[in-house]
Amino acid sequence: MKIVKVKQKSAEVERLCSRGVAPTEEIYAKVREILSNVKKGGLPQVVAYAQKFDGLQGNKLRITETEIKKVAAKADPALQKGLKQAIKNVKLFHENQCESSWLMEGKNGEVLGQRIRPMHRVGLYVPGGAAIYPSTVIMNAVPALVAGVEEIVVTTPAKEGLQPAVAFVLQELGITEVYHVGGAQAIGLLAYGAKGIEPVDKIVGPGNVFAAIAKKEVFGIVDIDMIAGPSEILVLADSSADPDWVAADLLSQAEHGSGFEAAICITDNMETAKLIDTCVQIQVENSPKRELLEKTLAQYGRILVVDNWFDGVAIANRIAPEHLEVMTREAETLAENLVNAGAIFIGPWSSEPVGDYFAGPNHVLPTNGTARFSSPLGVYDFLKRTSIIRYSQKAVLKNGKAIAKIAETEGFFHHAQAVLKRL
Repeated sequence: MKIVKVKQKSAEVERLCSRGVAPTEEIYAKVREILSNVKKGGLPQVVAYAQKFDGLQGNKLRITETEIKKVAAKADPALQKGLKQAIKNVKLFHENQCESSWLMEGKNGEVLGQRIRPMHRVGLYVPGGAAIYPSTVIMNAVPALVAGVEEIVVTTPAKEGLQPAVAFVLQELGITEVYHVGGAQAIGLLAYGAKGIEPVDKIVGPGNVFAAIAKKEVFGIVDIDMIAGPSEILVLADSSADPDWVAADLLSQAEHGSGFEAAICITDNMETAKLIDTCVQIQVENSPKRELLEKTLAQYGRILVVDNWFDGVAIANRIAPEHLEVMTREAETLAENLVNAGAIFIGPWSSEPVGDYFAGPNHVLPTNGTARFSSPLGVYDFLKRTSIIRYSQKAVLKNGKAIAKIAETEGFFHHAQAVLKRL
């Protein structure tokens, strides 16, 4: 990894902050074409795309509950146990995010409040292909279920067929509406619906570039979770940190595969930087993913050396990483000053994969600096808030003229009349 001495304002920091994947106009055009065709052509068009791009055999898009149960039974018993515990942990964490409706009464008899209701139907995109993502199902579906969402529909390319681990999680969570389709065509199906398939209120879950752009295109017709960028990790490490552990954690994100992942370490001394770099080199040389790691680290693998932790914290907050680990002597104190991060992992035992798979907090996190204004996926993302206004005659008589005056000032004559007629 390249070691760079930096200050708060540094060209290298700015370069790391500006990384990202810019889809071509050709990809945008193709996505729009697919979405348009799905909207017009309905289910037959979705099936045609699934056959062409997703390995669908025949014309049956839905994976039956019986098929899910049969495949789930093939999951390794030890894996089943781990997945069950992960579901339990994630559910327990997210139950603390639940919100309640509330009302307040004013002194003139007016009643105001907020009604909290879950969305009715949510679509979950689960990536397929050669990869297996049971954790994606857990992290996206559990908060929706805790929120009270009644219907969760899953789409997945599953080119090699539905994987046992994914099927097992679907079965454990009671999700039975699953369709063999991916890419922009899956997003179109979820957003527009088709014969026998109702459209959803919201689409969540990661996907390839076609699925990501399609989510962006249908936003407004349905809600979406976020447009996720390449994964990233930033580790704050001083001489007390085990350099081999730091290296392992950096590579845990570098291995994702797009080549745009960021694996960044910030340290306050050059000796620690060199030790971490040596450990990274050794682990990369012995990795089955060596070529992929070397490509990613050449682009966005950096060890930044700062003069002090004041600068180190400021740079971390500027980068606003998806995953932020603190492996320093005063980790708790340092973490208090970290305000921009998707998730903060405090102490040497809090390795990023602990959060990815098992601890309980959601692993769907803001990327590409969006942690400055975005939050992890949670129960709140599946809730609707409706304002309640029940004004009394006394309150209108007291405040009507003031309301009308504001309306008239804004040029809305009939707004004012709607109130004045009640006086």
